[in-house]
Amino acid sequence: MDDNPLYFRAPRVPLWRRGCAFGFDSAIAWILATLIGGPTVGPRLLVFALTWFSMRVIVPSSYFGQSPGRWAFDMRVVSDRDNRTPLWQDLAKREGISGLAVFLALLGFFNLGTRNAFYLILLLPLGVDVGVAWFDPVDPSAFHDRVSQTRVVATRRGYSLDLKVKKWVALISRNVKQ
Repeated sequence: MDDNPLYFRAPRVPLWRRGCAFGFDSAIAWILATLIGGPTVGPRLLVFALTWFSMRVIVPSSYFGQSPGRWAFDMRVVSDRDNRTPLWQDLAKREGISGLAVFLALLGFFNLGTRNAFYLILLLPLGVDVGVAWFDPVDPSAFHDRVSQTRVVATRRGYSLDLKVKKWVALISRNVKQ
């Protein structure tokens, strides 16, 4: 057998499913930050950071590596070292990078207008973070996964939202054709 640690790894989750779970968690954190933090950036950033940290670090530390978005799409975060739920320090490092990138991207996206297209620059950190995984066919890990030595793998523990949506779409399209 091969002693290469890549040989023993569990299969990774496709990037589109990871993106859906990431978007799910991002939407929850952004909505709460907007409702509670208000229109100014400082309080909104504070509420976003607290929500993001609790959803993506505290909950996964005690709930098998699953955030609400990862639970909805049947996946979990594991450590590259031992295939277990990462330590909270590794999760904090991972989610600090991705949380800052998504906050900047959402801030830039929701402040776009005809006279302030410079907010598009705020989309770059998220693009770089995800682009590392998108353009590396050998190791499709995002930048935050590489820094924290983690990966996202499939699990049977969750809601299977993607499968349920596929089923609903098939049912609707079958009823529309009749």
